[in-house]
Amino acid sequence: MRTNDASGPGIDIAGLVNFGRPYDGNGRRTETHRQVSYTYARSIGHHLWKAGATVNRVHLNASMADGFGGTYIFASLAHFAAGRPDSFRQAFGSIQTAYPVTSTGAFLQDHWSITQRLTVDLGMRYDFEHLPQPFRQDANNVSPRLGLAYQFAPGWVMRAGYGVFFDRYVLANLNRAVQKNGVNAYEQVLEGATAATGFQATSGGTLLAPIAGLTPSIYRPDAGLATPYSRQASFSVEHQIARDLTASASYLFVRGVKLPRTRNINLFQAAGPVFGPGRVDPRFDNIYQLEDYASSTYHGASFSLNRRMSNELEFSASYTLSKTFDDASDFDEQPQNPFNLRADRALSLQNQQHRLVFNALWELPIGNEEPDKPAQDNWVTRIFGHIEVAPIFTVESGRPVNPLTGLDSSRSGAFPLSSRPLDLGRNSVTSPLLMNTDFRILKYFPVGQTAHLDLVAEAFNLFNRANVIRLNPVFGTGALAQPGFLQPLAVAGARQIQFSLDFEF
Repeated sequence: MRTNDASGPGIDIAGLVNFGRPYDGNGRRTETHRQVSYTYARSIGHHLWKAGATVNRVHLNASMADGFGGTYIFASLAHFAAGRPDSFRQAFGSIQTAYPVTSTGAFLQDHWSITQRLTVDLGMRYDFEHLPQPFRQDANNVSPRLGLAYQFAPGWVMRAGYGVFFDRYVLANLNRAVQKNGVNAYEQVLEGATAATGFQATSGGTLLAPIAGLTPSIYRPDAGLATPYSRQASFSVEHQIARDLTASASYLFVRGVKLPRTRNINLFQAAGPVFGPGRVDPRFDNIYQLEDYASSTYHGASFSLNRRMSNELEFSASYTLSKTFDDASDFDEQPQNPFNLRADRALSLQNQQHRLVFNALWELPIGNEEPDKPAQDNWVTRIFGHIEVAPIFTVESGRPVNPLTGLDSSRSGAFPLSSRPLDLGRNSVTSPLLMNTDFRILKYFPVGQTAHLDLVAEAFNLFNRANVIRLNPVFGTGALAQPGFLQPLAVAGARQIQFSLDFEF
């Protein structure tokens, strides 16, 4: 990956503009994957037994230069013009890392048909992920599974399930602790007057060498780091309304446990909103610890109506009402106050309360070739026959936005920034509603008995709606929001129309 400016440094004027070299985005990753998998199945009476095992080995060879170009953050355009950055950070050392990660899993499952109306699935799975040093090897990863399907009345089926599902750590998260461990590489963070001195000494450029006497900032994993996992429970009822039409209602609960997050553990607890310069371990400035203290909770209810292909028509309509809470939505998210993690419990960045989707496939009833009727051949059937239309309509409620001051106002050393304005909680703002219509029309020309030539036209965002997908989250440091706060920064794609000619045989 390469950014437009690969030399550096990056300039961020809070909530107004950023240019130069981004903190991340310059690097090379080569992953070699090897996998061995085997599954054995055997049916005995009313039981279908399955057992299997798999081994996945991923070797990462990377040169990730995140932060090595340096990043200046300014409070305002006036501060930029005066050469007074609020903070500056830059990484030094080697950008090279190379290590393997091996995941091993095994399972045993019984699909038990107790009666014609009742089926039970019982299973157990074990997973182990061998991580590079200095990560802990967590071997306590046993996950039970249970599911059942019951036809309690003609045309009615009830399904339920429960299970534990273990995840794997993102390689990008592991790589930071392997690379910037204080030996191979590290970061230096300058604040206030020190950052201004560095800016003036380099004429706003990248430091050529670390500043002597300035303690390093490092990344390291928690000694008790465990494998993240989720507990999931589901329940659904499905009813066959007609031969080809079914309706269903379902509920899903997911509890994410031991999810990754990053926290600066080298601060002394402060009496006020700003942390002082003192450090628990004076050998380091910031110690960004990779932890498993985050968690999430999801509740979702879905309702759907499905029609299988019949009389040249099929469609599906579904609506989901859901809510997701967490205290860290990604592995690199840091709390505003490392000593008060509960204050960050809020709607997740992935929360989407409402989602409605409708899609269909319909062949126009013109010139249909029916077995008991002779095929029509006139100009109407030649032009309008063999035409299929397929619309997709989607409406989604907005997602949470995390309001920020745009600076490290609390001096917690968090990056990405986590300081929020007074009286605004984490993810307390919502982006606008999204609405989109895609449309596809196809005319096919039979070639022989099985092949056909397709002339296709597809439109994406047919009505060219401006769907905002990113807002400016920077409130500023004052009592009132700065003018750009919550203004659109990015929208989804404009209307696109494409054509294709396909031959199927």
